[in-house]
Amino acid sequence: MRSTCNGVTPRRDTAGAEEAAFVKEIVAATDLEIGMFVAELDRPWLDSPFLIQGFLIEDADTLAKLKALCRFVCVDWQRSAGVHYRAPQRESVASTVGDSLAGSARIAGRSTTLRPRHDFVAVLRWLRKGGEPPAELRDHPMAAPVDAEPAAHDLPDVPIDDTPPAPHEGWRSRLSRWLAREEAPAPYHAAAPADGDEAAAQTVDEHARAGPDATVWIESVAVEDELIVAAPAYQSAQGTIEQLVADVQRNLRPDMERVRANVEDMMHSVVRNPDALLWLTRLKRTDQYAYDHALDVSVLLMVFARSVGMSAAEMTLLGVVGLMQDIGKVRLPPRLLKKSGQITPLERQIFQTHVDYSLAILKDTPDGSPELLEIVARHHERYDGSGYPAGLAGDAIGRYGEMAGLVDAYCAMTREKPWGDALSPQTALEQINAMRNRDFSETVVDTFIQCIGLYPVGTLVALNTGEVAVVIAQNQVRRLRPRVLVLLAPDHSPNSHPPTLDLLYDPLAPDGTEYAISKALPPGAYGIDPKEFYLG
Repeated sequence: MRSTCNGVTPRRDTAGAEEAAFVKEIVAATDLEIGMFVAELDRPWLDSPFLIQGFLIEDADTLAKLKALCRFVCVDWQRSAGVHYRAPQRESVASTVGDSLAGSARIAGRSTTLRPRHDFVAVLRWLRKGGEPPAELRDHPMAAPVDAEPAAHDLPDVPIDDTPPAPHEGWRSRLSRWLAREEAPAPYHAAAPADGDEAAAQTVDEHARAGPDATVWIESVAVEDELIVAAPAYQSAQGTIEQLVADVQRNLRPDMERVRANVEDMMHSVVRNPDALLWLTRLKRTDQYAYDHALDVSVLLMVFARSVGMSAAEMTLLGVVGLMQDIGKVRLPPRLLKKSGQITPLERQIFQTHVDYSLAILKDTPDGSPELLEIVARHHERYDGSGYPAGLAGDAIGRYGEMAGLVDAYCAMTREKPWGDALSPQTALEQINAMRNRDFSETVVDTFIQCIGLYPVGTLVALNTGEVAVVIAQNQVRRLRPRVLVLLAPDHSPNSHPPTLDLLYDPLAPDGTEYAISKALPPGAYGIDPKEFYLG
């Protein structure tokens, strides 16, 4: 039996049906082998002993646990290793983001391991100095091919069996039902198609009918190469936020065209490699918590949307939401926003009015679409009905509103504030997990934890050699073995030119042992300031 296991059935166009490749399959636990990538179990992940959702079977002990626990699992052949790897037969280049507006399920980007064209530390030092990139960094990473694709492995064209294989329901199946709670929106544009523009109107109408089809976005650029492009886009967005606040303070209409242009630039970067902008959110801090928080939410909402297969239009919409959903706080008393102690019931009521202020500001702009206003209005609603301003509960909040609320909460936990320290990503995820089926639905919590991973970008980690490193890029196949930049030597002295290690390939330490992460460290461990990741 062959089936997609994310609950979304890929559609085949008539011209290329014979080329379609299904790279996920339900496999009986008795047929599992070392080297297969397990994408989903036949039961909730929380009911299993496995730390992360999605992993490579690397040893006999893990294989035995799976066979004892499960009757079947979903195997992702594209993430499997060795003889079990099967590449997709068809590819769309990730930079061709316009294709994503068609609404069909597709593979976007490249499936090979990306080899960086630039030195990571050289890129960081350029970021610290500012200005134009030097000659060796000036070429655009998208200007030349990254790597040749491997030969595709033929897969038999077996009809899809959509019958649920077992009574247990995995997180991907719950996600597909959750995505289907509302119709997919039309592509997010500043204005409707002009009168007489039948082609544009037809595109919008077809997308509105398409439903929650999934895009499988695959990274197409290494993180250090994407940083060169992402940094100017991120810096421009910082300037836009500052200008937005200044305009609202002067009772001027915010420039939403500039907002949307900045978000689209960042969205393209997220499509090519989401780790680059996530890295910049840890590095490019301002002295204004509100500015940093808005950018954190905007970037992470787009990354979250990308991870669950949403379209470029949806990513852009959610990116704009992230920048604008708290703009109404500008109208609140500064004393209230900076208060560090317990707030009174009256102060809480005043604080909650920022949602109404945000809506009033956005309604006065040409870009205040109904979708945008609805998400902003609902991002403080909670699954059990305890949120505000309307006390909505359950499915009434909508998938976008729930995503926006969860990301807002996570970013507030992990960003250092004038009145409190930042939590480590691991502690923040523990708190988010405790909110399941109370503040947020089980499905959105599961999918967010899957998106963030155990060691998010920017996490400080201790290596088994005694060295201290920071995570610079995720490995989607072996989630416990990311790429890291080694900041401190075993004696905890700074490295003058920190090396990068890709733990995916089991690099060896000087004593011959394989490098591994011992534990995550709290922010600021060993006196490391995120801005010092630049290293002069």
